[in-house]
Amino acid sequence: MSATTPPPRRRKSSTIRRDESKSTVEILRQMGFPRQRAEKANAATGDNGVNLASDWLLSHIDDPEIDQSTPRQYVLYLCPVGQLQQELKKFYDDSLKQCGWNGSHTYFPHITLCRFFNVEDSKTGVVKEAMKNLVPYLANNPGQLTLEFFSQTNFIGLFVQENYYKYLSELVTLFAKECKSHGIEVEPPKKQLHVTLAYQYTTDQHEHLEKIAKQINVKADCKWELRVYSRDPRMGKSEVRRVKQAYKASLDDELDLIMGDYVFIDPNESTRSVDKWYNGTSWLTGKQGMFPSPYTEKTAETWTWALHNSHMLSAKCHVMNGASSENGATARVQEPMEWEASEDLYAKVNKPAKKQEPARKAQEPRKLYVVRHAERMDFTFGRSFCDTVFDKDGNYKPTDLNMPKSVPRRTTNQWHYSKDAPLTRIGHLHAALTGEWLKDQNVVFHHVYVSPAYRCVDTGTRILEELGLRDLKLHVEPGLFEWLGWYQYGCPVWFTPNELKMHGFNVDITYKPVVPIDKFDMDEDIHGYYRRSGDVAKKIVQKHQAEGGNVLIVGHAGTLEVCTRHLIGKNDRSSQEFRELCSKVPYCGLLVCEEEARTKKWSVIDTPIPQMTHGHNKQVNVKNLLYPSLT
Repeated sequence: MSATTPPPRRRKSSTIRRDESKSTVEILRQMGFPRQRAEKANAATGDNGVNLASDWLLSHIDDPEIDQSTPRQYVLYLCPVGQLQQELKKFYDDSLKQCGWNGSHTYFPHITLCRFFNVEDSKTGVVKEAMKNLVPYLANNPGQLTLEFFSQTNFIGLFVQENYYKYLSELVTLFAKECKSHGIEVEPPKKQLHVTLAYQYTTDQHEHLEKIAKQINVKADCKWELRVYSRDPRMGKSEVRRVKQAYKASLDDELDLIMGDYVFIDPNESTRSVDKWYNGTSWLTGKQGMFPSPYTEKTAETWTWALHNSHMLSAKCHVMNGASSENGATARVQEPMEWEASEDLYAKVNKPAKKQEPARKAQEPRKLYVVRHAERMDFTFGRSFCDTVFDKDGNYKPTDLNMPKSVPRRTTNQWHYSKDAPLTRIGHLHAALTGEWLKDQNVVFHHVYVSPAYRCVDTGTRILEELGLRDLKLHVEPGLFEWLGWYQYGCPVWFTPNELKMHGFNVDITYKPVVPIDKFDMDEDIHGYYRRSGDVAKKIVQKHQAEGGNVLIVGHAGTLEVCTRHLIGKNDRSSQEFRELCSKVPYCGLLVCEEEARTKKWSVIDTPIPQMTHGHNKQVNVKNLLYPSLT
């Protein structure tokens, strides 16, 4: 071989193809994980890739049951997707709110096609392959799936009609036959197929639940999706509780509560406990220990399930009015439900957080909360209030009980407060009450953005303090400031993020704004304000699309309008309409938008808390009012 002739080399492409053909378990084995653990992680995450499985293994490094080879429980569901799904979700929301928990709130809307069946972790791929083999049969469905409303004293549901019952029974038989060839026993349905609306409730609730159920839109369009899920075998004997407030364990026998996690407990734990501390197992880490139950709430177990495979039927569904019986029904409900909240429905596992922080992977529909700041000093005491509270050296002294006892010292000039006013003490109460009510409704925020105005930073801080989220950082976004058309003589001078941090505010000083101050258009018209604010809101929610979580924006009266108008697909209002709207938005006024998980479209929903109203208390010297002759 000459010196100028290159040596032969193996083609990288062939090597890459061979690597890509390896299974998740094989790749995990190459990474050094034992086979049993690799198979367990692959099954627990729905055979959805190496990254998710390896994250699960790292999260469960201290799981005492990591090396137990207990088969997972699998089930085959037919699930509604689309408008009917939303109608069912509304029914479950309303029934839970008005009548309390019943068996239907344990799962999401579905038709149960078989009982739970056990599958060894090494055979996870068999179930997925059996689903693939059903595709040709799914294409030959009877068309429209019709459901009939049915009610008796202890059950309310929607029953599948005869033509589709026969088709679905044959479908499950084919699936069971494929699984049986690999030693997996699947029992076909023996009872009438149905969607459960309510069961396991007290007799006195039946009439009201039936009334709510009949409000479901019977003409709602629907597609149906065949899905196979698996769950931890402990789930069938456990109550599942969602973490709604983080808790850092202080004793060796305690369990860290991480936002986004779920805890399994014995259903009898609540009756055994005398101090509201329960013993539970973390879904996220597998660790066990004691935890404060008020930091959690009962929830559907399906949030912890893994989706292994799914295939869509294209038929539409309409619900028909049906019979209502007191005694004659033979139906027995095997599987209740809750609702699907996201398109990627498999169990999501993350590495456990190193410190208390809100979830970075929410499993509920994302919500955007937009809040106006609380009561401000300049609107309460007049724009010249600085003349009465600061001396010539800039020292602050309040002249009214509603004025804060102290305000941060500015590095520039204390009189800059005239355009960047602090909150009043009533304003502090406004923000605290808002946070208190949100906490009572179990609202949790994962990302917070505030206008650079001091009143907005202070409002956001006090809301988070009341929610117990003091460690959640505020992102100061200049693009959230109000309409620049109101500032013909220049913008206010704001505290910088570093100055705010120096004064004790938990702001992220590394945050890079969407719209920096030097990019402000001081000739901005009303449409420019809508465009700026709309772009900021869209970029904020897009930024957190992958990790999920609720977003809080604290801004001004107009922020509730301009940060949501484009998001929900509406056009700008005129400047006159906008001004009239702003005058009607109260302090700490709240607007909430929710993202539809499948379409990613946003819509305005009802706020979880009521509006706050209070009277006007006049500023007057009572002595001068009653006894002017004595002054």
